[in-house]
Amino acid sequence: FLIEGHTDTVGSDAANLALSDRRAESVALALTEYFEVPPENLVVQGYGEQDLQIRREGDIRENRRAAVRQITSLLQTENGRQALP
Repeated sequence: FLIEGHTDTVGSDAANLALSDRRAESVALALTEYFEVPPENLVVQGYGEQDLQIRREGDIRENRRAAVRQITSLLQTENGRQALP
């Protein structure tokens, strides 16, 4: 799974990037602790304010989010089995 962290535009670019990284890491930690998802199955990535849900400057709640995407289906399969990247 790819865990993406996002922020709004309040604050500096560097601070928002660090915040989005922490947001993604927090979601990954919850998945491992509460849902027993193996950490090696998770990739975390913070995007800061690069991919706004609502394309406006400022304190927009919808832009402060995390997304969990299943990426295993994007991997090539070989003989019906998942191939390692």
